[in-house]
Amino acid sequence: MKISGLKIFFPMLLLLIFSCSEKSKSERKTTGEETIQYVIFSKVGGRGGNYKTIKITQDSIVLSLGNTSKNDHKTWKKALSDKNQAEIFGKLKINQLAFIKSSESVQVKEEADETFQIKTSRTSYVFVNAYNDEYNYRQLKNFKIHLEKIIPREYQ
Repeated sequence: MKISGLKIFFPMLLLLIFSCSEKSKSERKTTGEETIQYVIFSKVGGRGGNYKTIKITQDSIVLSLGNTSKNDHKTWKKALSDKNQAEIFGKLKINQLAFIKSSESVQVKEEADETFQIKTSRTSYVFVNAYNDEYNYRQLKNFKIHLEKIIPREYQ
């Protein structure tokens, strides 16, 4: 029962995240340099339905975490300074994103799936458990390390 519930919860969470994203004309540029619009990092699954979702836009970070079985939910928000924005998004090399390989879901083993959703001005990328692709995962790992420096410990 728990596994089938998580199989339903995760796609619903992704659908909710994508459907709630604001789209403006400035984000729909098709000419010029490709830029990152936002990154969503999520870790969903494990015993009891743990989840953590972090959405990083050009101007803010919004983190939600909790446990669905305990009905425990927390949210944290922070405006991004220009310095933090440059440091965070500077860790990602857009021309290398297409080489990152995803792996199978581990939620059936009651483990958490790690997902990156990256939206650029031209395309979108979704990576699930890309940490198995050690060579190409490095930029995502560096991105996570920098995020950990910004997010308070009680939310990590």
